[in-house]
Amino acid sequence: MSAPPVVRRSPTQRATVLATAQLTPRMRRITIQADTMRAVAVRPAQDLELLLREPTGRRVKRRYTIRHARPDGGELDLDVLLHGDGPGARWGAAAQPGDTLEFQGPRGKLELRSADAHLLVGDESALPAIAAISEALAEPVTAVIEVRDAIDELPVAAHAHWVHRGEAPPGRAELLADALAGLDIAPGTRGYLMGETRAMVALRGLLEGRGLAHDAIFVKGYWSLGRPDRLAGRRPPTGPARRAGTAS
Repeated sequence: MSAPPVVRRSPTQRATVLATAQLTPRMRRITIQADTMRAVAVRPAQDLELLLREPTGRRVKRRYTIRHARPDGGELDLDVLLHGDGPGARWGAAAQPGDTLEFQGPRGKLELRSADAHLLVGDESALPAIAAISEALAEPVTAVIEVRDAIDELPVAAHAHWVHRGEAPPGRAELLADALAGLDIAPGTRGYLMGETRAMVALRGLLEGRGLAHDAIFVKGYWSLGRPDRLAGRRPPTGPARRAGTAS
């Protein structure tokens, strides 16, 4: 009888919070430092899996995209969306310089490839990733980003189309689909869909109908409808998010 496969886990690392900054009323930047991250190259849109605690003491994991990395000092910026009352949102709202935390990573399967043009689509949970990817690409970049209102907008190095949903609930594909319907998509464009899992899968079909090849579209579920505590670029549950084939 063959032996079971070996499950390899990333080592747990320790970091200290260096600084915080309020980017928008709902987005807070938390700068951390870890000696183990010195000289570590970070690819665009990679994330860290933070090991947090619920009030009961139960350990939970939440994932956050690395917005900036400064390998010389082992410093990382994490832009945390403050949404809901989950352990990630509580940590993001309360973190202060001097706090310590444990994490694993960096992780992420996205490999940027050359293309005639790039189209990035997502909601505010993907805003840090969209901003990081836009800065790393040499070719023209268009971004279509859904947020609640203009106060949630942040600078991105792309031709940005902002979609404001107002008081409508997040996680639906319709508003982004409407915005894409009125957008010219050049042949040879590479697509990136990042946000609510089912919405992004639905939008993939829309882009394929506009002529993008299936393997020219990267899809990543950052959260799932019905799990509002996960609307912050955090680890999606197993099931639909995993079936998208791109959740890392």
